[in-house]
Amino acid sequence: MLRRWLLAAALLLCAQGSVAGQAPEIGATPPPLLGKDRDGNAVDLNALRGKVVIVTFWASWCGYCLKELPELNSLQAQAGDQWLKIIAVNVKDDTADYRAMMKQMRDYTLVMTRDRDGEIAEGYGVKGYPNLWMIDPQGRVASHHVGYGEDSLASIIDEIKRLLHAELARQQAAKTG
Repeated sequence: MLRRWLLAAALLLCAQGSVAGQAPEIGATPPPLLGKDRDGNAVDLNALRGKVVIVTFWASWCGYCLKELPELNSLQAQAGDQWLKIIAVNVKDDTADYRAMMKQMRDYTLVMTRDRDGEIAEGYGVKGYPNLWMIDPQGRVASHHVGYGEDSLASIIDEIKRLLHAELARQQAAKTG
């Protein structure tokens, strides 16, 4: 009996998109809970279905993260939030560092959350920073990128735009079909 229960529990964890510490695969549904925003509201991927969602994990000590975040903020500002939502999850920064970063980024339009103990990042198998995930409008992982480079950022932004255009085309086809 115990063996059947353990097998069922393991299958359920796999069906939910990832096992703790293991990155969700492309096409899988990632863990939905991404912490709380600056206003204390829970950020849940399930509530963002129908949008392209970008989730980036970052830390204040990561120089490349600090280069990536302004670029993603600019993209969010240009795109608005009707079709795109970018969520920046801060991982394991101490309170003083986190507050200092939030003060510097007070005008950012990104959704900023905090992962104090790293549990959210663990659910995505994060081992390096920045760690960027693209979630399609159906709530599945479309792409995953680790690291940052000025040359790679342009291709990532192009990839985001392709996801947005594909979703707009799908919605247009649904309206006319």
